[in-house]
Amino acid sequence: MFQLGVHAIISIVIYLITIGLSFQSVKAIRIEKFIKKGRVFEAQIFLLFTAIALGFLVGKFFITLIDTSLQLSNFF
Repeated sequence: MFQLGVHAIISIVIYLITIGLSFQSVKAIRIEKFIKKGRVFEAQIFLLFTAIALGFLVGKFFITLIDTSLQLSNFF
């Protein structure tokens, strides 16, 4: 049970870090060309959701990589 709690905390921290990093990188993209004038709120929501989706995918990759590498030790 303790391992599940530690795994959950590590997963949450990884997700938050990757979402934060992806938000910083998504802010560098200039999307003004694709957004209509006067639609600032919608553009901000789009950037936020894009950062969350990208951060989730990257975080899921790292968590799966860690889990797989831990299970690999059972092979030997």
